[in-house]
Amino acid sequence: MAETDKDNYLYEEYVCKNRVFILGAGFSVAAGVPLTSTLLENTMCKFATECPGIFSRVDNYAKASICKIDGKVDYSKIDFSDFCTFLEYIELREYGGGERWSDTGSREKLALRFYLSKTLAEHTPTLEDLPLLYVDFAKQLHDGDIVISFNWDGLLEIALQRVGKLFTYDFAEGAIKLCKLHGSVNWRLDRKSQLGRGINTLCWQSLSFADSVMSRNISWTPALLSFNTWQDCSPSGEVQPFLVLPGYGKAFDVRSIATLWYKPEFAFSFTHDVFIIGLSLAPDDFFIRSFFLSNLPYLCSQSGANGRRIYIINPDPYVEKNYNFVLSHGHAELFKEPFSSDHLSLMKERLENA
Repeated sequence: MAETDKDNYLYEEYVCKNRVFILGAGFSVAAGVPLTSTLLENTMCKFATECPGIFSRVDNYAKASICKIDGKVDYSKIDFSDFCTFLEYIELREYGGGERWSDTGSREKLALRFYLSKTLAEHTPTLEDLPLLYVDFAKQLHDGDIVISFNWDGLLEIALQRVGKLFTYDFAEGAIKLCKLHGSVNWRLDRKSQLGRGINTLCWQSLSFADSVMSRNISWTPALLSFNTWQDCSPSGEVQPFLVLPGYGKAFDVRSIATLWYKPEFAFSFTHDVFIIGLSLAPDDFFIRSFFLSNLPYLCSQSGANGRRIYIINPDPYVEKNYNFVLSHGHAELFKEPFSSDHLSLMKERLENA
């Protein structure tokens, strides 16, 4: 075998072992992590109980967003994206009037993020209670794999801890690369006036992907992956989770992690199979759709490795329509069903035969 052919063979063999996993809310649902409608309802109940003063203002904004003058808001029926857009308008009005609570957002929006995160942490299984499906998923990951997650919860991190595997949020070598493009319950946007001055009690660690080009950095802590940590936290203290909320404000939130949105595109050049699990791909989410449109239809020409496939795992009745731009190219396969151990068997089989 000529030297060039040998190099190409070794490269293809390396690439075929590496995979991309793209996770949506449907990935976590089998662990008891609530979907959006249930999440908002549970969040607002906790919000009202623990922080009634700020909640009353947010509740009034929710009523205004649906043109409801009085009565109780049914948060199971609220359009979450519209609600967050209305809160963004309130923040814009405060900002224009010079009344902004802080440089990380309005008090109401920060509190909403806090209680969304606390509710997710409460419903995320512990190391001991983790369903076997997620333990086995974490076991089959290796450090050549890249996980792109649109989930806020820490389920995968807990699963990786359970099986003793390292993970990284910023592409460090020798660990599972976990790119959380919507932020995470255990992240925060640094406030230079506070971090390191008496409130840094949770061992926050800086994420290096923002060091060179972003004006503000993101920090993370493993402590907030445990619900026990949340018991002593308040929405106006050290814990201010960085979550990219839906709606109009998403355009501003993603700028804080713009580098993170940019870097995963290179992942498709050094990986092979792609598994999209539980991501319904809302028609109005132009950020995710644009990210996919720039990459998924052209995967077979990116890495140079043969036999590359995309597997879409989602029971959503609209999944065929939403992913038609991928399915129509012939290199994708749809499993219109919830994520299960059968799909783990497929992943293992594909890896063994790569």
